[in-house]
Amino acid sequence: MENTTPPPAVKQNWEMYMELASLAGLIIPVGNILGPLILWIMKKDQEEEVKTAGPAVLNFHISWTIWSIVTCGIGGIVYLVFWIIRLVKICNGQDYTAPLTLTLIK
Repeated sequence: MENTTPPPAVKQNWEMYMELASLAGLIIPVGNILGPLILWIMKKDQEEEVKTAGPAVLNFHISWTIWSIVTCGIGGIVYLVFWIIRLVKICNGQDYTAPLTLTLIK
């Protein structure tokens, strides 16, 4: 019987791709949400890893976009710090949920 379980690095890679897709926010408004959302919608039915990582990535970016608006931009600096921490943790194969991240998508 053939083992079809993907190696742990596969989940890590898709989550990293979704995080990097958030860099679209540097080009277009709310691209930090649209980039991961588009990738999630396109791949969630094809890749189980995208289906599970997508809500975590989107919850992080939506939450911290809201916090940045509420705090008149001060939260943006914290958002950047947490995004870097999150990206490093994902690259190391660890899960990370930033403080004040709301669970909006399950």
